[in-house]
Amino acid sequence: MKIKNLNLPLLIFAIAFFLEGLDAFSIAKIPLSWIGILAYVFIFIYLKFTKKIEYIFDITFIKYFLYYLIFVTIIRAITFDLNMPEYASTSLVEYIGLRLLKILSFYTIISLTIHFIKKKNIEYVIKLFAYIAVFISLLSLYSYFSYIFDWTDFSRTRAGTGGWSQPIRRACSILRNYGTFREPSFLAVWVTPAIPLIFYLARKSKIWYLISLIPILSLVLTRSLTGIISVIFVFSIAILLDFYKNRTFNFLLVLPILFIFLMTIFGNNFGYKFPALDPSMCPPESADKCDCSIYDNEQDIAKNSSNVYQSVFNRISIIASGGIGGFENIDILSQYIGNSNLKIFGDGLGLSNIRYSPEFAEITKQTKDGQSIYRNPGQVVSFNNLYANLYFSGGIIALLMFLIILRNIFKQLFKNDSILDTYLFIGFLTILLMFFFQAEELSSQLAIYFGLITMKMSHE
Repeated sequence: MKIKNLNLPLLIFAIAFFLEGLDAFSIAKIPLSWIGILAYVFIFIYLKFTKKIEYIFDITFIKYFLYYLIFVTIIRAITFDLNMPEYASTSLVEYIGLRLLKILSFYTIISLTIHFIKKKNIEYVIKLFAYIAVFISLLSLYSYFSYIFDWTDFSRTRAGTGGWSQPIRRACSILRNYGTFREPSFLAVWVTPAIPLIFYLARKSKIWYLISLIPILSLVLTRSLTGIISVIFVFSIAILLDFYKNRTFNFLLVLPILFIFLMTIFGNNFGYKFPALDPSMCPPESADKCDCSIYDNEQDIAKNSSNVYQSVFNRISIIASGGIGGFENIDILSQYIGNSNLKIFGDGLGLSNIRYSPEFAEITKQTKDGQSIYRNPGQVVSFNNLYANLYFSGGIIALLMFLIILRNIFKQLFKNDSILDTYLFIGFLTILLMFFFQAEELSSQLAIYFGLITMKMSHE
């Protein structure tokens, strides 16, 4: 793939995807990731206006699903009766507008991915995404090593959830700002879907096996169980399915798992336990109220270990012994769902988060020395679960529509048995699994996979 072969819309599309990987940075208080999201929509409008992009029948139901979410959100916003939380960094109109923009961009990314595959080919587009993911991984690794070798790290210019800055030593837990994202878990969710595509490319050119070590090391150093477990679990499923179909053991599908273990052991050579929270870096509370004890549970202690291998796999052991309830967010959502009425139509995108925030504060509240300590006081809180977000935002109708879309995609994937189908299945399922524990919005990576799968099936 050569840069000179990029036409202007495809070049802007690649830049937009790259900007999404710079989530911790902003220009004039506008996050670069949102500039990237806006760029997708502008490219789509341009191609539509010039009649260079065609109507795509295969994603009609996805379009209706997104239309429904937009309609519910607008109707609910007209009669919304709550104020924004105290430390929200945007107004209600801006906050809801950004949620709607994200939904619009999801449809445009699917359409644009299909359009560019038609103009080039599917492998060309896969390589483009892989190169960008590797570059973001390299930037993130530089960020990590800057705190070990005393290099100058990137200056994070994007404000945090409550509007204040996010220096790396601000949070109680380790590696709060490792990478180009505001949190390492966001980096993990962003880079993980590229790993299956990179291993697909490695089946064509072995140099990609070496290149794959870059995003895998980047992922491992985030210590994100969401990303690491998802890759190991889904590749294991693929190995079993492949063995069931072909009655042979596919060692190439084992390589990503082996690479994760090797990079985790290798990462111990660069293990770094970041300093404890500096009380001067804990707005909105004053320094005398800065208390990290709320995070001092068994998992947090393991996560803050300077031993990367121990940090990752001790936490897996802790969670495994407690079942899925070991993921704290699942327990919190279970309590919230249990105390809520059945949602038929939902509260609207973003509006459901505002309603959820005070409930989250009460559920996660702890009492220390006779005083109440809140996890995210005065902030808009995320569900950290796409399926919960769809349910509370669009009701049972939106959730069922989304599940029908997923069923149709998997039905198409299982009809075929090519090498690419295997890696598309792995990447697609990995994203869906991560949506249970971290991401809550329809991501660009999911849209790209929708585009890749839809276009491949259309050709067949």
